[in-house]
Amino acid sequence: MAEPHPFLPETETAVPIVRLPGEGHAVGVLRSKSVFKVLPEQTGGAYAVLEQDIPAGHGPPLHVHKHETEIFYVLDGQFELTLGTEKLTAGPGAMVVAPRDIPHTFRNAGTEPGKLLLTVIPGRFANYFLEVDAVADHDTAAVKALCAKYDVEILA
Repeated sequence: MAEPHPFLPETETAVPIVRLPGEGHAVGVLRSKSVFKVLPEQTGGAYAVLEQDIPAGHGPPLHVHKHETEIFYVLDGQFELTLGTEKLTAGPGAMVVAPRDIPHTFRNAGTEPGKLLLTVIPGRFANYFLEVDAVADHDTAAVKALCAKYDVEILA
């Protein structure tokens, strides 16, 4: 009998997941496009993986997650990131870990669209991206309500 997987609930069985280029569940998130490469329900909620296309000059406001760690891997472009009090610029191949309870943000600092691979641990917050896609015209009050639902505090 196999040992329990360290990141999956004991009732879940790990199964291979393969996504070829262009595959996945696409959603619009404010001004960006996100493609789920791994949905949270495929991992028992342990994590989710999204490929994000971020327009030049765009990114989320400074915010903090109460429960999730986010791992950003830059696939294309130049991104300015803030992690707590640290500011840095990251290009292709750079990886940045934003632990829970640490205020963070990023912005595509380039003149062309940039691309990030985002891993969310645990995966529950990834459902925010699915729900915000359905918000008509990204109504500010509705987006704030979703942030509250997922224990995300917008700081700026």
